[in-house]
Amino acid sequence: METQSLPALRPLRLGELLDQAIRLYRRNFLTFIGIIALVYVPLMVLQTAATTLMNSSLIETASARPEELFFNPAYWVGVLSTLVLAFAQYILVYGVASGALARAVADSYLGKTTGIVDAYRNIGKSWFSLIGAPLFIILLILVAAFWWIIVPCVGWFTGLGMLAFLGAAITPMTPSVVVLEGRGVIDSVRRTWDLLRRRFWPVLGYVFILYLFNLIVVNGPIGIVNALLTVFIPTSITDVTMGLIVTAIVQALVSVVFILIYYPLQMTAFTLIYFDLRVRTEGFDMTLLTTGDAEQALASAPSQSGERIITGAELGNFAILTLGAVGIYILLFSILFALVMLVGLSTGL
Repeated sequence: METQSLPALRPLRLGELLDQAIRLYRRNFLTFIGIIALVYVPLMVLQTAATTLMNSSLIETASARPEELFFNPAYWVGVLSTLVLAFAQYILVYGVASGALARAVADSYLGKTTGIVDAYRNIGKSWFSLIGAPLFIILLILVAAFWWIIVPCVGWFTGLGMLAFLGAAITPMTPSVVVLEGRGVIDSVRRTWDLLRRRFWPVLGYVFILYLFNLIVVNGPIGIVNALLTVFIPTSITDVTMGLIVTAIVQALVSVVFILIYYPLQMTAFTLIYFDLRVRTEGFDMTLLTTGDAEQALASAPSQSGERIITGAELGNFAILTLGAVGIYILLFSILFALVMLVGLSTGL
C-alpha cells in the first residue's frame, strides 16, 4: 500500500460533497466497481438461475396441471433458493462488500492507494460486525414497523419516518462506522445514529439527491429495458419457457451493469458524509493534523454518548418526514388520477 500526504479536511457544503464523491469515484472507478462485483456478480448469477427455475416450473406446471404446482420439487427449490440468495445478497453486499468499499473510499480520501484484495484484507476483525449489523438493522426495521402499525397516534405519525431513515441513511452508512472505527454490531448502529442525528435534515437532503440520481441512472434505464423486453421477446420467441429464460438473463445483466455503476458511488457519498460529520462535530480534521496518522485519528472517535436514543425533537422530525412522504404520495396519486381522467374525457370526446 502506497502512502501519500494527508489531505486538508474541512466541512463541505452539499454541492462540494457530491463533487468530491464523484471525483473520488472517477479516480478509483474500476477498483470500487471491482470490490462490489467480487461479491455481487456471483450472487446475481445464482439468483437469476433460481428465479428462472422457479418461473419456468410455475409456467410449465400451471399450464398443464395447475393442481400439481405445490407438489413440484423444482418450483419449491427455486422459491427457497431465491429467498436464501436474496438474504445472502443483503448480508454480503450491503454488509461485507460495502464495508470493504468504505475502507477503500476512506483510504483513497485520506491519501492512500488501495486495491480490490487490499480492501477486503483491510476489513480486519470487522467481518462479524459487518454480517451482524445488517441483521440488527432488520430487527430495528421490524420494531419500527410494529411501532408504526400498533402504537396509536405517536406511532402512526412517526413510524414511517423511522422506517425511511433506517433504510435510507442508517443502513448505508453503518458499514463505514464498522470498518473505520472497529465497533461491534449494536455499538456501530448506535454510533451511526448519533452521527446522523446531528445534521438530520441536511443528511436527508443529501440522501434525497442520491435517490433522485438513482432513479435516473438505475431504476429508469432498468424500467425502460424491462418494458421493451415484455414487448419484443414474446413476439420473437414462440417458446414461452425459453422466452422467460432469455428475459430473466437480459434483465439480470441490465440490473448488474447499472447497479455496479451506481452503488459504489452511493457508498462513496455515504463514506464522505461520515467524514464530514466527524469534521463538523468532532474536530476530526484537527485530530488528523495533530496525530499525523489516519488510523489513530479514526480510532479516536468518542465513546457512546449519554443522549437518549430518541428525543422529542427527533420524534417531531420523524413526524414531519412521515407527513411529507404521505403528502408526496397523495400529490403523485392526484396527478396520476387527473391524467387518467383527462385521457378518459379526451377518449370519450
